[in-house]
Amino acid sequence: MRFIILLLFLLSLSFGGARVQEHILENGVKLITKETRGRGIVSGVIFIRSGTHGEKRRGLTNLTALLLTKGTKTYSSYQIASTFEDYGGSVYASASDDYVEIGFSTKVEGLKEGLRVIRSMLLEPLFSEEDLERERRNVLQAIRARRERGQELAVDALRRITYKGSNYEVFPLGLEEDVKAISREDVINRWQEILRSKNVVVSLVGDFKTEQVLPMLREVFSEIPEGEYPLNPVDVPMREDLLERVKRPGSQATVLCAFDAPEFKGREYFAFKVLDAVLGDGMTSKLFKELREKRGYAYAVYSTYPTRLSSPRLIAYIGTSPEKKEDALRDLMEVIKNSEITPEDVELAKNKIVGDFLLARQTRARQAWYLGFFEVMGFGWKMDSEYVDKIRSVSFEEVQALREKYLKIHHCVVVEP
Repeated sequence: MRFIILLLFLLSLSFGGARVQEHILENGVKLITKETRGRGIVSGVIFIRSGTHGEKRRGLTNLTALLLTKGTKTYSSYQIASTFEDYGGSVYASASDDYVEIGFSTKVEGLKEGLRVIRSMLLEPLFSEEDLERERRNVLQAIRARRERGQELAVDALRRITYKGSNYEVFPLGLEEDVKAISREDVINRWQEILRSKNVVVSLVGDFKTEQVLPMLREVFSEIPEGEYPLNPVDVPMREDLLERVKRPGSQATVLCAFDAPEFKGREYFAFKVLDAVLGDGMTSKLFKELREKRGYAYAVYSTYPTRLSSPRLIAYIGTSPEKKEDALRDLMEVIKNSEITPEDVELAKNKIVGDFLLARQTRARQAWYLGFFEVMGFGWKMDSEYVDKIRSVSFEEVQALREKYLKIHHCVVVEP
């Protein structure tokens, strides 16, 4: 066989009653397998490190990903779907800010044929003009719909000011004028550009023996073209407070604010995850108790700390009535920056993060996703087993120090009638 597997290293861990192994193919594709025991289910996710980085037209990567399941030179869209659905599974492809992902689930007996379909999707996508036009219309409709929903309109406006000059400035759906101009040649070139072996991470979790599935994985993924698509994340620092107001018809106001945050690599990341949970994760959070329960501004209020390759932010949201928007904006920033945090708050937040993380990994599909996500984002797949301990080790003092260090400057958007 032209492409043989090169075992540069084989790492094995046992956690959660399962064995995880890593293999690197000769062309640089990284394979991660996790053996489980159950009812013969297997799930996989292929991550391609790319996302919207380096797009020539905003929305090109998203449109390209959507077309992957619409047909290949060998399989129709119906055949692609039925290969997995006949076993009670599914297949999808999508694009986010930092990667493209292709995920699937099937029974073990359907894996061989499923991988043949995945190979065809990767190496011989059809990208037909007819499919392109149909998906283009769907994307344009989705872009326009975002302008009709206050929260999504606020998200897009906040992106423009807090991520200005980076690929995060525009939501992965893209810009309407760019999506209209995307050609089939653009799609073909984009796929050839990002489908490079050193950008690809494949995670497979299921009721199999690795030595049995490894030849099938090798056969498919050894054919991915060698090379690497370079990513050059642009970090956008927060230097001054900014406030933008957006007018739209409606009966509700939306307040969305971004605050500076630590980069995802390093211990600060985990402590800041805890701080985010203290401030805005669930009904026990500061934002919920102060802005909803005590002041009655709104039902929906939260914060989030998305993991991105650059320009880290904590994002806080509240939806309220127009007459309360100024008070809500003022009090949101007060809670984020100055509300009292106790050691008990920190312990409660840590327990919630750990519980949510463990519950989220109950399915093989999510286990495969987390293994691949941690690897493609630069943490390494072993973070899947280390994450809980890193969260539990965060101290109250670390959380307090990070709040004082980062939550100073804000970028806010108010969407109002």
